[in-house]
Amino acid sequence: MVLPDLPGPKPWTDKPVIDDPERFQIAIMTDRTGGHRPGIWMDAVGKLNMLRPSFVMSVGDLVEGFTDDRAEALRQWKEFTGFVDRLDMRFFFVAGNHDLSNDLLDELWREKFGPTWYSFDYKRVHFLCLCSEDPVLKIGEEQIEFIRHDLAAHADARHTLVFLHRPLWTNAERDLAEGRPDSTNWKRVEALLADRPHTVFAGHIHHYVHYRRNGGRQYFALATTGGGSQLRGEAYGEFDHVTWLTMEADGPQVVNLTLAGILPPDVVTEEESTRFRDFLAKTVVEIAPIFLDDATGFTEGDLHFRLTNEFGEPVQLEGEFEGLPLRGLEVDPEQVRLTADAGGSAERSVRVRFGEAIDFSRLAATVFRARLRTPGPDGLFAERLVPVVIDRRHACLPLGRLPAIDSPAWKTAAHGTDGAAVVLGDAASWTGSADGSFAFTTGHDEDSFVIDARVTDEKLEVGDAVEFFFDTRPEAKRRTDPRMLRGTVRARATPPDVAGNATVEAFLNRKPITSATASGRRIPGGYELRIKLPMKNFGRAVAPTTPDFGAAGLLCDVDEPGGPAAEILWRGSPAIRDRNTGYATFRWED
Repeated sequence: MVLPDLPGPKPWTDKPVIDDPERFQIAIMTDRTGGHRPGIWMDAVGKLNMLRPSFVMSVGDLVEGFTDDRAEALRQWKEFTGFVDRLDMRFFFVAGNHDLSNDLLDELWREKFGPTWYSFDYKRVHFLCLCSEDPVLKIGEEQIEFIRHDLAAHADARHTLVFLHRPLWTNAERDLAEGRPDSTNWKRVEALLADRPHTVFAGHIHHYVHYRRNGGRQYFALATTGGGSQLRGEAYGEFDHVTWLTMEADGPQVVNLTLAGILPPDVVTEEESTRFRDFLAKTVVEIAPIFLDDATGFTEGDLHFRLTNEFGEPVQLEGEFEGLPLRGLEVDPEQVRLTADAGGSAERSVRVRFGEAIDFSRLAATVFRARLRTPGPDGLFAERLVPVVIDRRHACLPLGRLPAIDSPAWKTAAHGTDGAAVVLGDAASWTGSADGSFAFTTGHDEDSFVIDARVTDEKLEVGDAVEFFFDTRPEAKRRTDPRMLRGTVRARATPPDVAGNATVEAFLNRKPITSATASGRRIPGGYELRIKLPMKNFGRAVAPTTPDFGAAGLLCDVDEPGGPAAEILWRGSPAIRDRNTGYATFRWED
C-alpha cells in the first residue's frame, strides 16, 4: 500500500493492513439431516458463494441414510451432490453416522468418495479429517495408526484443524467418569495432538457448544445447517449457521454466521451451556392429566399444576393455555403464576369449564405455554409448551379380557375415527367415514402386544394400509420431549389377501422388528386385522414400571390405482410420524 505523504493529521488509522499471504478464510457447514428442513442448506450455499471462502469443510450427516434400498441411497446422494455442485469453491466431505448408517451406505461412500479418513495441507495448516464411525462411536486401530504416522509426517505444520462428526470427547469423558476405559479411543487421539497447536470441529448433537480441552485448545460442537432442530435460539445453542474460520499467524479466529447475522465463537461456552441445561433439567412443570370414563366428552374439571425447582436459584413461572375450544370457555385464573425457591416447589389448580360437552379429539392439541425465569441481570429464560391431557381413559387390556373383533363388546371397547377426522395427504379424495375409517383395540400378554383393527374402505388398492405409532417412554419424557426418538414403536400393515395373509412392517427405534406378524380377513366394505408385536421389544419389556404409553394411528386410503393416498388420522397431528403431539394415553391393565 502506497500512501501519500501528507502534512499534519491523516485521514486513516495507524492499524496494520491485514494482508498476510498465509492468511485465509474457510467455511464449515454442519449437520443437514436428522429430520432435515428443506431449503436451509441451499440458502447457506448461496450465501457462501457471496462470501467467497477459499473452500468449504463439513462435519458429516450429509444425507438422511438409514435405508437398505440402494436406489433410495443413490437418490439421496444425487440430491446432495447436486447441492454441493452449486458451490463455487471446493467442498471437503466428512462422514457422519447417517452417511455410514449400514453396510450399503458404507460401500456407497467408498465408491463415491473413497476413504472415510484423510488429510491435506493448505498454507502450512494441516487438515485432519477423521471418521467417528469406525465402527460406531469409535476411532479404530487402523485409523489410530494413520493419525500417528500422519501427524509425525506433518510435525512442522503451523496449526492442525481436526474435523469429525461426533464430539467423541464427551463420550470418552463419560466412560472415564463412570470407571470404564475409553471406548472411543479419543483420548489416544488427544495424546497424539497434545504437543501441537490444534482446533477440533464436530457436529452430531444439533446444538452449539464451545469447549476447552487438551491444554486449553478450542473444541467446537456445531449446531445445524438445516438439520433437525427446535431452533429455540442462542441460549439453547439451537440455530442454523455456518462457521467462518480465518487463519491468522497466531491461530484460527472463529465466528458463526447465522442466516440472519454473525455470532462470536463463544456464543455458548461450556459453562453457560452447563448452567442453562441444568436450569432446563432441574425445573419441572407438571400438569396432572384428567382421564374420564365418560366417552361423551369433557365439560368441566380442575387441572392441577406443580412447579418443582431443583435448580440452585429461585424460578418464576407464568403462562396460559393455548388451543382450548372457545365454546362457552371459562378458565379461572386465565393466567397462571407460580414461584418456587431453590429446592422447593409450588402448586395451584385451574378450573376449566365449557358451556357444553367438548369431544376429546378437540382437546388433543391443548398446551400450556410456560415461561420460566430466574431473577437478576444474568437471569435465565426458557419457554416450554406443556401438553395438557384431557382425555377418555384408554386401556390396553390383558389378552384374556380383549373382546373378539366380531363381538358386540368389541365396538364398545374400540377407539376409532369419525366423520370429523383430520385428513392429510390427498385430503380432497376423502368423502367421509364410509370411504375410509378404522377402529382398533390393544391387548397384551407376557409375550405379545396385539392390535385388533377393523377398517372401512369401500375400494382396496395397492398403497392401502393402516399404521400405528407408539411412544413407550415414561410420561414425563413424552411430555417434555415430543420427538419420536428412542422408545418409538411403529407398525404398518396392508389389507389381508383372500387367504387372510397381510404384510406388516414394524420398527423399534428405526430398527426392524422381524418377528412382527399380521393376519386377518376381508369383510364387506373393508377388512379386519390382527397385528402382533413381541413384548420384548415393546413398552413394559423396556421399562417395566412405566404405567402407560402414547399411541396414535392413521389409515392410508388410495382410491385410484397408482394414485396418492388420503391419510385419515386417529389422534396425533400432521407431524404424527415425527412428534407425539396429540397422541392418546393408554394405560396397561393387568
